[in-house]
Formats: sequence, C-alpha cells, structure tokens
Amino acid sequence: MQASVTKIKQATQSLPHKVSDQPSLRPSPQNLKDALENFGYKLVMRASDECHVLPHILHLIGKGGEHIVFEDIRFPNYILKVDFIETLPMLYSYAKGDAAISHAREKLESTASMHENRIKRLKEYFDLESVPLEKVFVKELPLEEGLVLAIMKDRNLEIPENLIVPERLPVLCTIQHRINLPKNRIDIYSSYAELNRTILKDYYIDGHRLLSGSHAIGPDDMESRAKIIRYIYPSLKKITLLANSDPNFALALGDYVRRAMRYSVDTNEIIDMAGGGNVVFIKKSNKTWSPFLMDALSPPALNFDLINSTALKIKHDVEVDIHTKANVLNVINYIRFCNALAIISGIPDRLNVNGINTITPARWHDGLIIEKYLDIYTPKKTDKS
Repeated sequence: MQASVTKIKQATQSLPHKVSDQPSLRPSPQNLKDALENFGYKLVMRASDECHVLPHILHLIGKGGEHIVFEDIRFPNYILKVDFIETLPMLYSYAKGDAAISHAREKLESTASMHENRIKRLKEYFDLESVPLEKVFVKELPLEEGLVLAIMKDRNLEIPENLIVPERLPVLCTIQHRINLPKNRIDIYSSYAELNRTILKDYYIDGHRLLSGSHAIGPDDMESRAKIIRYIYPSLKKITLLANSDPNFALALGDYVRRAMRYSVDTNEIIDMAGGGNVVFIKKSNKTWSPFLMDALSPPALNFDLINSTALKIKHDVEVDIHTKANVLNVINYIRFCNALAIISGIPDRLNVNGINTITPARWHDGLIIEKYLDIYTPKKTDKS
C-alpha cells in the first residue's frame, strides 16, 4: 500500500476512499509461537451473538457442538477455539474448593497434551495439506457470568445452584491458522437419522441394513441403493450427483473414505462429520479435488466400544442415559455414513463394527431416540419442500 497520496488525489477523494488509503490497523501476521504468547493478552472477553468487532476485544465469530470460536483482530491470521464442554469440570470445580480446582487444572492440562497427540496422529492418515496447523493448550481467559450462563443455556446444560464463575478461568483452547476456503468447495456432513421425524421407520430399517457393514442387506443396483442413501442422509443428494458427474471427485472421495476408515479402525475413534464445515472438499485449478479436515477431531469418548456395550443394554432392556445415547448417535451414524460414501464413490471397503448387528435396526431406532431433540434435528419445511 502506498505510504502517501498526492494533494490533488486527497482533494478529490470521497471519505471511504480516504479511509481505504490509510495504513491498515492490523499488524503483520505473526508466527504460531509468538501469537500463542500474545493471543487474548489483557483482553476482556465480552462476547455474545449480537456483539460487534471492537479493537482489542475477543470477538465471537462462531460456535459448534464443542467449540466456541473467537478472533482477536490484532492477530488476523489465527482464530481461538474454546472447548467449552471439556472445560466444564474446571468451571464446576470452583464450587468445591482449592483441591478440586487444582485437580481439575491438572486434568485439563492432561487433556490438552492428549489432544495434541491425537492431532499428530490424525495427520499421519491424511496428506499434510488436509489438516490445518493448530496448537492446543490451557489458557486463562477473563469471563463474565452472563456469557457463561448464556453458553450453558444454549447447550441445554443444567446450571448448578452453587455455580461460581471466576474472573479468570483456565480453559482448553486451540489456536488455529485462519482458513479462507474457496467458493468451489462442497461440505461432507452427516445427520442423526434416528432424530429425523421425516424418516419413516421402514425406510430407516432399509438404510440401516444397507449401511451397517460389509454384509449389506438390500438392493444390488446402484440406483436403488442411492435412493435409500439419499433418504436416510439427505445431505448426500448433492454428493451423489457430483460423484456421478465428476470422476475426479469420486476418486478423491473414495480415497478420503479409505483413509477415514483406516484411521477409525486403528484408533477405535470416529472423524467428526456431523454438521457442516468439519470436512470439506476443495476443487483445485487442475480440476482435481482434495479433502480438508477443518474441525474433524471428535472427542475420544466417541468410540466404537459404545456400539457393543449399548447394543447389549438395549437387547436386555437396560436403560440408556441421554448422554450415552447422544454419543452413540454420533458413532452409529458415522459408521453408516462412511459406508454410504464408500458406495457412492464406488469402492468396496466397508466399516464393520462389533455389536452393530447384535440387535435389529428397529431396536436401534427406538433405543436411541431422544424426544427433546426430535424437533431440533428434524428439517423444517420450506416452500420448496
């Protein structure tokens, strides 16, 4: 940018042009190490869904299932993701005394270290450019009680009567290189079939039988299979059409699914494809496609062991608590979704998980329903529907 402009230009410029010609208030991008030291330093976290960008204030820019995402305009090439769910035990400990606070802090530090190792492990299964640069750590951030209560309400979390919100709270954070995704991309995202009222039970059963493992029960022709897949996972309609029309996309999709399956079999964990933006495919200038796992690391609690243990509970009519149901919904839909992607991309690989066929599809459906979430996860009718 030019350091100065001519007097004639200054005299004829409109105010917006004068402003645009001024030096940027944003500093030059810092490297990860320096930004990690300075991000959020001596800032006030005043953020809500209605907040606006103010100089030197952490600004809320997004939220997901586990993370709340902030930016600090002094470091424009990074974002700060706060893992609110993992930080909850730390918050609750302030009502239990110093010993509980110390124990919760140690556990949070251990979680950060484990998360770092899990990111490194994820990178071993995908190309380097497919996983973003990020650093996980525990950082003390200033809090306001109103913000904390709003977040808990947004997450449908019960608020303890003895809740104490400290002025500064150690939180589990991820600092991540800001990603400016191109327009020529497509999201790969799953949904919770059990919580979608529009999916009739008979069609759910057909989808589960087709997608629950390598021994698929259902039609052999691709057209009939694709119809079942689109019904149980409506987001895959676009994916199916693109895979049929673009061989390069189908090839990249098949390669991604193989890697995702290999990762899951080796680690016993899933990749987070529930919700848009976690995994996207980007079309390159040479017309090839590549996956980008922007926020694809799931909590370690979402693992394949849940399938067998929960199947046995449902089989023997043992009550399954809501928290476990929510976790199992993520895992079982991941298994079926991966197998759906494999069918769409035309590869023979399938995920087979112990326990998924221990009970019938109907019992899975009835055993995993969470009534209070049905309205949330059932698509709203529109004029186009």
